[in-house]
Parts: sequence; structure tokens; C-alpha cells
Amino acid sequence: MKKGLTLMVIFSFLVLSAASSFAQPQQRMPRAKRTFDRSQNRILGVLKANQEELNITDEQIEQVQNLVFSFKEKTIKRTSENSLNRVELQKLMQDHENLDYGKIEAILSKTSAARNEMFIEGLKLKEEINNVLTPEQQEALKAKARDGIRSRVRNLRDRLQQRNPRLKNRLHYTNFRL
Repeated sequence: MKKGLTLMVIFSFLVLSAASSFAQPQQRMPRAKRTFDRSQNRILGVLKANQEELNITDEQIEQVQNLVFSFKEKTIKRTSENSLNRVELQKLMQDHENLDYGKIEAILSKTSAARNEMFIEGLKLKEEINNVLTPEQQEALKAKARDGIRSRVRNLRDRLQQRNPRLKNRLHYTNFRL
């Protein structure tokens, strides 16, 4: 009886300690960096990979690359400013009894304004990249993107149908327009 209880306690301890070791917090990149950085790297990669097919010159690739790198520099500067603002906000929040709401509001509005500026800069970058490309190249790029989306949707539909055969006759959303 004592052996069984001892083994049960040891086993419970091992299970709980193993579960707690997997419950570590995940490290994440700041939201703005994830969103903008991926999309700008993606467009540059797509242009380089399809350079011959889309008739894109080396000069155009270089212009787009310069635009993307200058955008990344601005994003890094704003992200570091936001990180410093976050630290300053944490310092202000330490004193729960004497909160300076004016300073807290100023820091929050500064951070929000920087985030808005990064969003606007991303929109401007897309426009500037479009200005580098000719109208024909823009249309070919849009067509390529539509084809890529359609193929991803078809692949997803096929995988879902393989997992669940009952969906076979229900998933027929292939006649969509983008």
C-alpha cells in the first residue's frame, strides 16, 4: 500500500513538472515588424524570382531594393523608439499611488502616432514600388498573385477533402473571382 502511494506521488510529481516545463511563454516579435517586414521581403523575392517572366530590369530591382531597405531602416528606428516608450511607460506605472496620467497619455499617444506613421509609410512604399514598375508589369504581377491564391485555395480544399471525405461534394468554391 505504501509503495503504491509513494509511486503515485512520484509519478504525479513527474507529470506536473513535465507539464510546467512546456508551459514557458513564447517569444514574439513586435506586431508591426512581423507584418511589414514579411510583406516587403516577399515582394522583393517575388520580383527577383520572376524577373525574366515579368521583364523586370536589374535597375528596377535595385530601385525596389533601395526602397525596401530605406523602409526597413525607418521601421527599425520607430520600433526602437516604441520600445523605449514602453520602458518609460513601465517606469511610470511602477508608482501606483502617484500616477501621472498626463505623461502616460503623452507616451501612449506618441506610440500610437508612431504606429500610424509606420502604417502610412507601408502604404507609401507599396505605391512607390508600383511607380517603379510599368503598367504591364503591374498587371502581370497581379495576375501571378491571383493564380497563386487560387492554387493555394485548391490545395487547401484538396487537403480538407482528403482528411474528411464527407466534404468532397460540399467544397466546390473554385469559381470565385479575385
